[in-house]
Amino acid sequence: MKAFQPNETSRIDRVRVVSRLALGFVWLDEGLVPKLLFVRPDQIELVRNSGFSFGAPELTLHAMGVAQAACGLWLLIGVAERAAAAVVTAWMCVLIVLVARGNPLMLTDPYGALVKDLCLIACAYTVWTLSAEKSASRSA
Repeated sequence: MKAFQPNETSRIDRVRVVSRLALGFVWLDEGLVPKLLFVRPDQIELVRNSGFSFGAPELTLHAMGVAQAACGLWLLIGVAERAAAAVVTAWMCVLIVLVARGNPLMLTDPYGALVKDLCLIACAYTVWTLSAEKSASRSA
């Protein structure tokens, strides 16, 4: 593999960091705002209909919010960023299935929930790939 030139390396690092931060802010926001601070009845109903609930749906929603916010902070901090990107991508895929199961109409949501998730997966892929490049360039 060709070694990166210094300017190219710094540009790639910036792309990786911006992608990681964007992903982290979305996960932090998605955990805090709709699941902890401004819970809506339709979200509770979605959890109830998904079949994935431990105890009350409200408790499940709050637990998911805390976990999502924690993942967002993990991404923002930047420790083990490949692992963080893998965890949030896997979680996102599970959430897509649960949401589709709980409310299939969400897949055609006019606010673009599915399209947003595809963009987040692209950000996570960028972090995953460029973190590997960073590790490879360090060991070379």
